[in-house]
Amino acid sequence: MTEKKYKIKEIPIEKRPREKLIKNGPDALTDAELLAVVLNTGL
Repeated sequence: MTEKKYKIKEIPIEKRPREKLIKNGPDALTDAELLAVVLNTGL
């Protein structure tokens, strides 16, 4: 099974990891989203 990879600009603003972190705090993010924010990579 192939998983589609999205560019950060393709993800709606309210679902982007950094914006979710700012709005809802770190508890609202998955481990992968937190790691993406820390590494500054997107998903």
